[in-house]
Amino acid sequence: MEEIEKTLKSHTWTEDASIKILLNSNSKSVLKEMLPMFRRYTDAIVIHYQTDLVPTAMICIGDNTISLA
Repeated sequence: MEEIEKTLKSHTWTEDASIKILLNSNSKSVLKEMLPMFRRYTDAIVIHYQTDLVPTAMICIGDNTISLA
């Protein structure tokens, strides 16, 4: 989570900026932790679910992709 927060702070936020999340459908509880942190920076959040995704989530902030194990 520290890496995500660091990336969020360093990203240049514009009106068109968004966060894209590919979430393992078995790990939906992770959203409760992450959404308040993301909403401090933008309300443009796109969430996709995939079954049997190896990582818990893959988060795209601009050109940066972060994988949560």
